[in-house]
Formats: sequence, C-alpha cells, structure tokens
Amino acid sequence: MASRRVAQKEATREHLFTQAMRLFETRGYDAVSIDDIVREAGVARGTFYFHFPRKDDVLIELIRRSDRDIVARMASIERGRPIRDVLRATCDGFADGWRERRGLLPHAGAVALRRIAEVADERDREPLRLELVGHVEAAIAAGELRPGLPAQMLADIFLLDVFAALMAWSVPGEPALDVVMAGVIELFLGGAARAPR
Repeated sequence: MASRRVAQKEATREHLFTQAMRLFETRGYDAVSIDDIVREAGVARGTFYFHFPRKDDVLIELIRRSDRDIVARMASIERGRPIRDVLRATCDGFADGWRERRGLLPHAGAVALRRIAEVADERDREPLRLELVGHVEAAIAAGELRPGLPAQMLADIFLLDVFAALMAWSVPGEPALDVVMAGVIELFLGGAARAPR
C-alpha cells in the first residue's frame, strides 16, 4: 500500500513537471503562472505546492536532471584518462541538456544563482562538482594540469566558464552551442594546462 502511494506521488510530480516544462517551452517561463500549470495538469493548486514550493523549483528539478546526466557521462570516463575527455563529456552533457531549451537558460541561470546563495553549504556535496573534482585531482596528479590552485577551485572555474558560455549563447545570434562549448574547453585548458617543458 505504501509503495503504491509513493509511486502515485512520483507520478503526480512527474506529470506536473512535464506539463510545466511543456508550457515553459511553448509560452516562455515568465508567461506561465502556477495556475496555468495546475489547470494544464488537472490538479489542485495545493498539489503543485506539495511537490514544488515555488515555480522556480520546477527549474531546479530540470537542473538536477541535467546534472544527473552530466555526472553519469563524467563517471563513465575512467580516472586518469586525459582531462580533455572529461571536459568534453561535461560540455556535451550541458549542450545536450540545454540545446533545445535555449529560452529557459536565462531563467534557469538566475534560479541556479539564487539557489547557490540560499544553500551555499550544499555546494561541496553536489554530485556534479564532486565528480569533476575527482577527475581534476587525477589530472593534477598526472601532471596534466598545474597544481597551483586546488582541484575544487579549478573545477569551479571550469563550471563557471561553462555557465557563462551558456548564458552568452542563450542570446540569439551567438555561435552554435558545440562551437561555444569547444571554446570553453580550449579557454580553460589554455589557462590551466601545464606549460611544455
């Protein structure tokens, strides 16, 4: 009985998420209200608030899902492989997760920044960051990256570069996303790679 209730809660949450995303993608984030979402989903307003305390929390869920995919891509690369492979997998994951959601990027970016400010202590437990830090540590140990900055800081710098590039790309007319992500990797490695001896 309890497992059926849990499954029903998960199904309702998924239905709300799917309807909200469909509305965001067709009308735009700002044009969609919680009332629009509950009307489209066929649920009561309280049901929405039970699953998502704010409209922004739908975007936080989208970010979490995207992050899980990116972490899985990074984790599939063996530690000690060239850091470029890990950075490419990371960028490919971001690109695949956001390529079709260009219009949502500025909103998701703003929500992500607010979330960082609200729960700064959670940063050190984020799976995406932890996975990247492990690969950066291996690259430093292998002499592939300079040891001047801590691995955590290098990982954060790379993720901030990706974030900034995605925000810049969200403006129509920018280069193709694959070009932007390749540029992020080159920019990062050009500044963090150990100089040839």
